[in-house]
Amino acid sequence: MVDAVAEEEGSEPVTLEPPLAEVVDSDALETLIKDSTISDIEIRFTYRGHDVVVDESGRVHVD
Repeated sequence: MVDAVAEEEGSEPVTLEPPLAEVVDSDALETLIKDSTISDIEIRFTYRGHDVVVDESGRVHVD
């Protein structure tokens, strides 16, 4: 996820502040996606002013 945001901003992932791990629990997010019984689940959150969407396949889209 952090790679997608960094790419959108044209920067390196390690330079993003605050670190994504301080904003989103990526383990919990992965568990939600993996264990969901909903076939078209999307999880949305905002990070550094970007709307981030993770779909049921784990694909990340950043606006």
